[in-house]
Amino acid sequence: MLKKLYMLTRHFTLPIIVFLFLIYCFLDKSLWSDFNGYLTSFKAPIRKGVLALMIFLAMSYILRKILAVGLPHIFRRLHLNQSTESSVTAVLGYVSVLIAFLIALSVMGVNLKSLGVLISALSIGLGFGLQHIVNNFISGILILFERPFRIGDWIVINGHEGIVRKINIRSTELETFDKAQIIIPNADIISGALTNCTLHDSMGRLVINVGVGYDSDLEKVLRLAVETTQNDDRILTDPPASAIVISFDDSSIGIQLRCYVGNISQRALVKSDLIIRIQKSFNQNGIEIPFPQRVVTMQAKE
Repeated sequence: MLKKLYMLTRHFTLPIIVFLFLIYCFLDKSLWSDFNGYLTSFKAPIRKGVLALMIFLAMSYILRKILAVGLPHIFRRLHLNQSTESSVTAVLGYVSVLIAFLIALSVMGVNLKSLGVLISALSIGLGFGLQHIVNNFISGILILFERPFRIGDWIVINGHEGIVRKINIRSTELETFDKAQIIIPNADIISGALTNCTLHDSMGRLVINVGVGYDSDLEKVLRLAVETTQNDDRILTDPPASAIVISFDDSSIGIQLRCYVGNISQRALVKSDLIIRIQKSFNQNGIEIPFPQRVVTMQAKE
């Protein structure tokens, strides 16, 4: 109880101090007059700029605190999932900054009705080079709402494979298995084919191909291959493992072992262990794993 009270007091101490200070400033006429006189000592553009900057920072702080306090209560009432909550929080954060910026512009004397002209000029600029920035920005908003992947997901996009570490409004940061960081523009993600290995769950299929000799008992081979997956907690029993014959090759008959692992991030390690078990099992049961051989005939010179 005392710990919760301490955390609550620590969280609201700074906002309360700022609020009380602002009240004091507005109630103390002499302090307000001195501050107003200090501002009037500057030239008009500088004075308006300082005032606009202070209002922008104050409005940004106030709106951010309102969102931080109010949104969790709204989310609890609406029973939204964590992905949707993150998307709404990010979008409202940008909206709050935009509102504070527009208020600051109006304080500086900018006529907001004239923004239509600015938007028209901006649309012309988009055709000459800003379209990529806007495209990435809009794509980032779509990613935040649609959630084709989350932080920590294993994805493959445009030949890059790794774990998602950050989802920004302009780009997404991907960490490869070599611990390299790749920054991918969001527009490329939206327009390209995306493979998410862990979108709904971490389960994944594992496939191992092996060749056996033509004189092998195929039914016995398939049974031994499936048995290598047993007594391994990493391999799921539902769906069960299976083995099939897939091809007649030049020097062997192709066998394919299929099974599912509970955590796809362990797939490479499980595959390595299964290959070792398959080799031991086949060797113990006299099943040959052939490899291509070439016979070179040397012709003697007459």
